[in-house]
Amino acid sequence: MVAEEPRAALLARDVLVDGGSAADAAVATFFALTATLPSSVGITAGGSCVVHDPGARTLQRLEFLPQSSSATGNATTLPLAPRAMFALHARHGRKPLSELIILGERIARFGAPVSRAFAGELARDGRALTADPAAAAIYWPDGRPVAQGTELAQVELASALARLRSEGVGTLYIGGLARTFIESAADAGYSVDPERLRTALPTWRPVADVEHDNHFWGIAAPTRGDIRLAEASLGMIFKEGGWDTRNAGARAHLLAEAESRASVLAMTDAPITPSALEAAIASYDPSRQSSAATAPQLAATLGADADRRAGATSFFAVDPTGLAVGCAVGFGAPFGTGKLMEALGSFIAPPNGEVVNGPGAFSLVVGNVNTGQFQMAASGAGGRRALSAVIATTLDHWVRQVPLDEVAVIPRSHFAGGTNTVFVEPETPSGERGDLERRGYKVASAEQIGTGSVFRCLEGLPRREIQCGVAKDPRSTGLMFFEFGG
Repeated sequence: MVAEEPRAALLARDVLVDGGSAADAAVATFFALTATLPSSVGITAGGSCVVHDPGARTLQRLEFLPQSSSATGNATTLPLAPRAMFALHARHGRKPLSELIILGERIARFGAPVSRAFAGELARDGRALTADPAAAAIYWPDGRPVAQGTELAQVELASALARLRSEGVGTLYIGGLARTFIESAADAGYSVDPERLRTALPTWRPVADVEHDNHFWGIAAPTRGDIRLAEASLGMIFKEGGWDTRNAGARAHLLAEAESRASVLAMTDAPITPSALEAAIASYDPSRQSSAATAPQLAATLGADADRRAGATSFFAVDPTGLAVGCAVGFGAPFGTGKLMEALGSFIAPPNGEVVNGPGAFSLVVGNVNTGQFQMAASGAGGRRALSAVIATTLDHWVRQVPLDEVAVIPRSHFAGGTNTVFVEPETPSGERGDLERRGYKVASAEQIGTGSVFRCLEGLPRREIQCGVAKDPRSTGLMFFEFGG
């Protein structure tokens, strides 16, 4: 179990230890994060989850991606996440849903110390909240952001979660809480079509776009564009091959080229087929940088800097049966629009997220659908660079076979295509920097490149003898647990 906010991770760990499934742990994590990391997660957030089901021998994605609340120009995003958590629990849960929702409700109602994770996001990206009196009163009182360790209660959020728990999730779409959502949005200047709200549903889709080494690699991200970007980037690297034979500079170049070319596919609806990936990577030159995508495309998908950004997060949970759930959720921007929907205690999400340097979060689940065994899960967050962190970390372990206790500390790079710059961490050797410059990139330093934690079971799950390990990223402010019995 891993989450970027420690209290949510602790609660999810308790759910697993108490006999809950990985789906129960993921649902509990989501509702806990609405209270502990409201900068990136809320009732109005969107996203997706990838689920490996060992019994059905399937890898599927549950999509609750952002949907516009109306056809007018003042639309917001429909609150699909609670309905998605209901769908995930209905298919794979063991514990009562009410027991999972109440964990977040209690934090919101009775308060809890602000974590370093949330305090950091609030200090970096929360100044815009000062323009909204309701948000400022809770998160930015007296002209300063609430500090780490401060007891923080969110009564309105607690009330909304209590209604979801007691009245059922459906109340947000066709009941009393639906009316509250529509009226609260109108008070803030946003239009909601009641019929769109009533009929908004998450969608289950099979995952089969990226296959490697007899396993399917499933990606979860907060938007469809990010899902496609990640799938295409990963698929191209697999098609090109050689991740294990290249030096560090060559691997950083291959990652940058794959992400650059994937930027083109991410902005279309064309199927990400093996032939499409082969065509996209066909002109790859290991010796120099190409111009596969335009500067606006690269800025929109890969950003223009390497700064950490709130607004999205990821988490995953795995249980001893091999059921694995990896989720990525977000608002499309730090704190969404910056306006608090006071009656629900959640920030209003924009229908379209930030185009450049917006939030980014990804979860990856790897499974063998022929044997029904789970193999690996990973997650990362922190902005556009999160994609590079997750891909490089997982491939360094899976392909290069770097041990788990070493893989998370390898220096990382990220191609911020909007400025034609590869950002590298301070520990990156000068030879690697020079290698990238000779290929045509600008090279600059970044304090850290995203987060990327990994959980791997070498012989798969389920299995009588469990041989699993974890790579906890020291860059993360969250927690990771591995507590399977012998």
